[in-house]
Amino acid sequence: VNSWPGRAAAGGARFSDRRGALAPQGAAGVQPGEATGRSLPGVSAGQVMGFAFFHCCYTKKSTRVLTCIETSPMKNTTFPSAALPATILADDTLSTPLDKRVIGERNRTDVLTWLARFGWLTGRMVASLVWADAAQAHAMARRTLRNLADDKLIIMRAMPSGGAAYLLSAKGARLLSEQTGMTAESGNALALGNPVHRACSNWYLIRAVQQGYDIVTEHEIATERGPCRVLRGKQADGLVVAADGACIWLECEHSAKSRPERHKTVALVQECLDSDQQVEIAPGFWLARLAVVATNEQALRWMSASFMDANRGGLLRDSQVASVDVCLLPISKSLVPGDPVDGNMWWDVVVPALAG
Repeated sequence: VNSWPGRAAAGGARFSDRRGALAPQGAAGVQPGEATGRSLPGVSAGQVMGFAFFHCCYTKKSTRVLTCIETSPMKNTTFPSAALPATILADDTLSTPLDKRVIGERNRTDVLTWLARFGWLTGRMVASLVWADAAQAHAMARRTLRNLADDKLIIMRAMPSGGAAYLLSAKGARLLSEQTGMTAESGNALALGNPVHRACSNWYLIRAVQQGYDIVTEHEIATERGPCRVLRGKQADGLVVAADGACIWLECEHSAKSRPERHKTVALVQECLDSDQQVEIAPGFWLARLAVVATNEQALRWMSASFMDANRGGLLRDSQVASVDVCLLPISKSLVPGDPVDGNMWWDVVVPALAG
């Protein structure tokens, strides 16, 4: 894990100056032309007033997930690489191209594997996982999903706001277990829960997969197929895992949580991050950072205010707040993601607010 501060910002829609990219206009650390956008309204009494979250305007789109862990692909992690699809584990040095039928079967297995790991996915999510670099990704995903549905290997379920979610059928789960040896269960009785909240977690983790990281999905954690389910009274919305076992704990926010619920997240950071000893969440896995990912400004504003209050009240050290990353990841009603904006809770939220 790289030390903080001193990290190099990722390319794309990002915070080019860690001291002021989220600061109010005119706050220290913001240079003219670095970022423009609309500020968040002040929070209510008892919260920190007047800080602003900026939608940074750059030419590239953000692809950053881990702001402090090096983006080196995972090669030696034992969990849960055994369940990764063939496209992730395949040897890229093959000199002879594979037969199209072999590629097609591999893609079908990959789709089934990702459905088993995420619980449910939309067609866009499947396209981003299996055909991330293909020009006709969505068309290939639709064709493959239609064929799998015709073969009774997957279930299509209508979403409340339109579109469809895809889940494993009992037949598909049996086939996947026979082919790969991984534990797979039918999604026939699986509840979709809050689709927007789950989509927020899914898309953030999909972005990590595209960068070469290992992940543990919210579905795997909820079904006790992850390294841990509960830590200090909190259940993660997903984990991003680096090659050395360092984990980013994902905390997704779609609506404003109650004060006690927000305090549970603050307490997790207080007890487990930037402590004298690394907190092991499972053998070979330790907690390195926490990422607050919000689908809207209000949810992010309230969570940020809780961290700022804890810092001002002496419950959290500056270095502990700096171990929390933030991401504004809009999700539409049809579960399509907008352009993400990444930052750090200390440098991009608290410091500019204090300076203002």
